[in-house]
Amino acid sequence: MTTESRRIRKVAILGATGALGNALIPSLQKAGFEVTAIGRLNSTSLLPPGINSKSADYNNRASLKDALQGQDAIIEAFNPAAAAMQHVIVQAAIDAGIVHLITPDFSCDTFNPNIPELMVFEPKIQAQKELERLVAASNGALSWTAVIVGPWYDWATDAGQFWIDKKNRKISRFGTGHQRYSMSRYQATGDATVAVLENPERYRNRPAYFASHTISTNQLIAVIEELGLEAWTVVDIPISDFLLKGKELWDEDTEKGVHVRMNTPAYLMLATVSLVDENNRYGADFGDKVEPGWDEGQEALKENLRNLLQ
Repeated sequence: MTTESRRIRKVAILGATGALGNALIPSLQKAGFEVTAIGRLNSTSLLPPGINSKSADYNNRASLKDALQGQDAIIEAFNPAAAAMQHVIVQAAIDAGIVHLITPDFSCDTFNPNIPELMVFEPKIQAQKELERLVAASNGALSWTAVIVGPWYDWATDAGQFWIDKKNRKISRFGTGHQRYSMSRYQATGDATVAVLENPERYRNRPAYFASHTISTNQLIAVIEELGLEAWTVVDIPISDFLLKGKELWDEDTEKGVHVRMNTPAYLMLATVSLVDENNRYGADFGDKVEPGWDEGQEALKENLRNLLQ
């Protein structure tokens, strides 16, 4: 059976208990997909009701094949470090008859030619190369989509990882603040994924871009001021100094043998640089690539920020 003729209804998630999995599962369930969490799950109590679970090692092809039997699609929602097992995952998916795979992107535009300079996306870049090689060899049995959504501005603000510091009522403005970046609501990630799985041929073997808003830091500041929120301060940060410090910390982590880098200060700093570079060198502003109908508009942003920052 070809990927064109098979409707996707059963979806396996690798990394279902993380922040990304939590964004995906409600949308998938609402759309009527049958969801199975696959991996070395320490506790299935972390999964919401109605989710199946199967144990498997990402580096064990036979184990993964058995766990994936009967599934139509895979979503790679795992920690970027797990992308190193992409060759095993894709081979097991093909063995099990999976027809579509959604890659572990869900963030910045990892297809931008300059993005390797920042190192943080290297596992995803290498995983993508391996995926495309194996998909080409599968003679159409497996297809893929990369879902690019930019940062989750609401989730990141609550987590203290966005340049809006909610706790201390501070906004970090990198450089001039005029650079624009595309960003999404947390839950929009799940909605975008559903759109892909419901019409995989439309998004076959390519990155698909979704964003709730494309805006600059200065425009963001203006929206916050318009809301009348008091006692907020703006802190100006030179991008070059910030980038240099991020690279220094990255090198220090390398010397220490750090392999799981997500949420390290270096990772967060370099990921931030990918968004705020003055010349859009890393493709953070992908507003002209966003799928039609996904931009939510200024009023929706204003209302979301009002609820987020009160």
